[in-house]
Amino acid sequence: MDEDGSLTIQQTRVENLSLGEGSIVRAMRRNKVRMLKEKGKANDDYAAQHEVVASLRLLVEQNAFEAEEKKCRQEERAKQIQEEMDDKNMEMHTSNYTPMSKAYFDRKKKEIMSRRQLFTSDYTPTMADDEDDVDYGY
Repeated sequence: MDEDGSLTIQQTRVENLSLGEGSIVRAMRRNKVRMLKEKGKANDDYAAQHEVVASLRLLVEQNAFEAEEKKCRQEERAKQIQEEMDDKNMEMHTSNYTPMSKAYFDRKKKEIMSRRQLFTSDYTPTMADDEDDVDYGY
């Protein structure tokens, strides 16, 4: 203390520092709590982003699967329509047609028959009949 009883500059600094230490510690704690909250929020945001990404991937897979199913259904329907048209062409009686129309439908019938034979000629049995393997001992 000075002669007049007031604190010296050095003592004032020590007292202010000791008073400020508590506030500094509190400020550090608040900052740490804030950082932890922000980090937790960042982790929550990161988890939410991954959840959204996973959901989007699932949607993409489902859409691809549905598109493939739709494509298969359309192909089956196209085959069915083609078979119906082929059947109608095969049943046509061309005896009353002009030679040009008759030639056209005869050519169509040949195309249909060759196409159908392609499908039937590719058949190879995968299993032998049980009757073929039986030895009756005659």
